[in-house]
Amino acid sequence: AGYGVCHVPSAPGCHRVTCVTWRPRGTRRQRLLGTGGPQLRVPEVTVTGAGDRFRLRTEAAGTVRLQLAVLPRHLGRFGVAV
Repeated sequence: AGYGVCHVPSAPGCHRVTCVTWRPRGTRRQRLLGTGGPQLRVPEVTVTGAGDRFRLRTEAAGTVRLQLAVLPRHLGRFGVAV
């Protein structure tokens, strides 16, 4: 389990997106016992960039590869160019 951020393409069609994930490192005891690992206290305030992540002690959690089918609709209303 971990956290990751990636951008969803606004162009129509099928896209492959790679999302690098990370997780809080936790204490030595948590790592030895393997108790599910630490979590962010407020997940809604997630770290969105590498600069924000440097405030935390983290470790790599793997890579997630996504295949997305994007069907844009009404994106112009929100200022997104297609």
